[in-house]
Amino acid sequence: MQREDLKQEYDIVIVGGGMVGTTLACALAAWGPTSALSVLIVDAQMPAHKSNKAGSNEREKASFDSRSTALSSSSKLILERFGLWPQLSAGVCPIKQIHVSDQGRFGATKLDSADFGVPALGYVVENAAFGAALNSTLARLAHCAMLAPARVISATPSATGMDIELDSGQADASCEPSRVAAKLLVIAEGGGSSLCNQLGITRSNEDYGQHALIANVGLSQSHKGVAFERFTNSGPLAMLPLLPVEGEPRASLVWTLDTDESEYYAALDDAELLARLQEKFGGRLGRLKRIGSRALYPLSLRVAQEQIRPGLVLLGNVAHTLHPVAGQGMNLSLRDIEALVEALSDIQDVGLGSMATLQRYLAAREADQSLMISVTDGLTKLFSSDAQTKVWLRKAGLLSIDLIPALKKTFGARAMGFD
Repeated sequence: MQREDLKQEYDIVIVGGGMVGTTLACALAAWGPTSALSVLIVDAQMPAHKSNKAGSNEREKASFDSRSTALSSSSKLILERFGLWPQLSAGVCPIKQIHVSDQGRFGATKLDSADFGVPALGYVVENAAFGAALNSTLARLAHCAMLAPARVISATPSATGMDIELDSGQADASCEPSRVAAKLLVIAEGGGSSLCNQLGITRSNEDYGQHALIANVGLSQSHKGVAFERFTNSGPLAMLPLLPVEGEPRASLVWTLDTDESEYYAALDDAELLARLQEKFGGRLGRLKRIGSRALYPLSLRVAQEQIRPGLVLLGNVAHTLHPVAGQGMNLSLRDIEALVEALSDIQDVGLGSMATLQRYLAAREADQSLMISVTDGLTKLFSSDAQTKVWLRKAGLLSIDLIPALKKTFGARAMGFD
């Protein structure tokens, strides 16, 4: 979209064209009462994937190093309601089982999709395929436009919502910034949002003193759809099943390490890192053959002190950044998106950005958000400690889940994203 094509007014302006922002735009278009709302997405970067054939074409171009996201079973149902799942289904790897263990200690639990009567407990999708499906859907939406690369310079409350000043990156320095009005401004630009800082929205920040080492690992045998969560003395280590590339089985590694330790591990050559990983993980996936490109991400718990204001709502990591121990970040955001769309579809006479509308949304989400924040924070602290009381709690907890049917049912339901 060119700057000169901008309208003066939009129903909703979304800041951030990543998975959360674009999923919201697609969800609004798929929901009958909100399908005619005019939407503008503003993103600092050009979309990386513009293919209108996000299924097979993206799979043909799949890279060994493609980053991925774990989606719960309930997230699949949400994406089906948004009309997005058919484009994703060919590029996802089902999670048939989840195996949770504590390295070097007695006690483990295993969840099987067959025991819950579902085809899969969850799915792992490559971010490239997810992004391509979202952008190809956006391209077909009559009431949605994207301005990129561009950034929001300022957002000022008005009687009808927000007045927004945009810098669309024009080379001509004499160009005046663009201005648009929105009934509702949605900030979904990630945990480091400068716009939130400008608006004075504070976020609590608890640094875990850990980094996540992310990489894909080549396997000597099939993972058979099993996701492993192994708790080690250095932190949780997850191996998530991926679709093979050129016949080679793969898993997505998410390894939580102390900050100093993470820098040491990241600097190791491939052979040494694989040897250390094999030692920590064990032989459940056979020999770990190779490791792809690595990335390190600092881990913290960050929660916005305000998620809503008149004419404003926060979504995704900017609202709540969780530890990846339970893989709940995107899944929690999808449930937030669904609740927001439902609230916006029943505005009656109060308006899109009214506090009555947004308070209805937040009231529907507070319990789930609080629970997920508490669970991920508690698991992180419980399974990243060698204190004997916590070691015994871990052993008792894993054994109880495995041996007590009611606990296992509850644990499994939560793993799938259901109440």
